[in-house]
Amino acid sequence: MCILIGEAVASTLSAISTVGGLASSAFGIMQSQQQAALQQQQAIQSMDLQYRQAQQQTAQENQARANKYVGEVRAQQAQRRSYYEQLTNNNEALNKSFNQEQVKLNEAKDAAAFKSQANYAKAIGAKGKIMAGGMSGQSIGLLALDVDRQKGFNDAEQNATLRSAEAQAAIGMDSAYTQAKSANNQAYSKLTPNVQPPLMAPKPMGIGTDLDLGIPTYNWS
Repeated sequence: MCILIGEAVASTLSAISTVGGLASSAFGIMQSQQQAALQQQQAIQSMDLQYRQAQQQTAQENQARANKYVGEVRAQQAQRRSYYEQLTNNNEALNKSFNQEQVKLNEAKDAAAFKSQANYAKAIGAKGKIMAGGMSGQSIGLLALDVDRQKGFNDAEQNATLRSAEAQAAIGMDSAYTQAKSANNQAYSKLTPNVQPPLMAPKPMGIGTDLDLGIPTYNWS
């Protein structure tokens, strides 16, 4: 009788141990599954965070490129305005030089015309004195020729002076033109090449929330 009771107790304990082992095993499996699910969720959250950050970083980089492009375009526009203003100033200086040379040439022409009239009047007066002097024959002719010869010398001298003034005016105008052309070329050489639009970084690939940040904006105001 005692032996049977002992066997029953042992059997019962064995059964309890088996049930406990099964329960422990089931709990371990459940705990492993929960841990795996938690790790998966954390991995998804991590990938989503990385994808969000990548999108934001790309958007910031592209916006910075857009802002830089706007600044470069504005700087180039200011440079172009300065260039055209310089051309205007150079052309105005050239026209002023041309006008000054033309004024000096006109003054020389006027002076030559007055001198020519004075030479003519002087010759007429000299011939009048000869005629009034009571001379006759060959002497009068020689004196008249001498008056005409002197007038010719004076006219030739005045014409030479006028041609010199014309040559000086031409040299002055040519020099002014060369200087203006050189100044224009120097101003042009300082111009920078046309600014090219920036290349934007492509939208990053990833798993998670698409923030749909769109394209960068260009503030031209």
